[in-house]
Amino acid sequence: MSGGSFSQGLGEWIGSAEVYDGSGRFAGMGRDTRTVQAEDPAGLITVEVTFEGPFSLSGMYTIADHGSHRTYEGPLNLGFAEVLGDGLIAARNYWPSLGLSQRFFLMVLPGGDHQLSLALLSRGDQLRWTVVGEYRRRLQASQDPPPEVEPIDPAAVSDDPTAGRGRLLLLRPGRWSGRLHRLDRNLEPSGTVDYVETVAASGDGPAGASSAALAVELSGLDFAPDASFALESDGWTAWTPAGDFAGSAALSGGRGLSGHFHNDPAGCRVWRREVASLDGSTKAVLHIWYRGEERLGALYGTLTFDPE
Repeated sequence: MSGGSFSQGLGEWIGSAEVYDGSGRFAGMGRDTRTVQAEDPAGLITVEVTFEGPFSLSGMYTIADHGSHRTYEGPLNLGFAEVLGDGLIAARNYWPSLGLSQRFFLMVLPGGDHQLSLALLSRGDQLRWTVVGEYRRRLQASQDPPPEVEPIDPAAVSDDPTAGRGRLLLLRPGRWSGRLHRLDRNLEPSGTVDYVETVAASGDGPAGASSAALAVELSGLDFAPDASFALESDGWTAWTPAGDFAGSAALSGGRGLSGHFHNDPAGCRVWRREVASLDGSTKAVLHIWYRGEERLGALYGTLTFDPE
């Protein structure tokens, strides 16, 4: 990739993030405002951040945009991000004021004024927070801010893996489908893939009403054969039994997912990261494929939900 990578990122982004603790429990809402401005034609960007929630961040950092990647140059944020597409980044960075490392992806949805993101914040290998973010862009100060998101009381949903929604948006019976972008091992564009994920209930889950036993079918994996497998969930996590497609993932309020799944016939694994929109109609997905520690490529994009 070449050229500037901020074509869809400038402006003021306002959102209400959902913050989950290291065990997956809902910890509270986070009010998040980011103002992204281009400073000069060479690609230097400034970002002003205000985040107020179970933890707080406030300050400024600069980003050097190199087209295919970005470097976060402090003082608030330090690290490196790969630009996987126009409107998609995947970053590993560090927040010095929190003492936390972050694995992060952010996707601008079609239309350019709506973002979904998933942030995993850790100290060492210990997960401290997961932040499921949804943001709208405000281009002018006179423009009305996005509508307020109804707050969730952490005390009322501390033992509810759906965060009060009554369902796991990412694991509902139905069909997710769409055309995903394909990247090769060098993260260069290499076409598109028609992707379909079908989820059906197959019985009672292991832990009551918030759990599920599911039958899942995937087509359009591209780096591996199509797959059919059983999936169990207790609402906080999801896992498979032994089989050709096997692995596990952590869930955040049923809206965020991160986990690794192994495809035995292809001899590779996929790191699946996904975020559902608050209304459950869309999810942003980033699936990176590996053989051992060698990256094979990736699929990314948005899928729409049909309850069938």
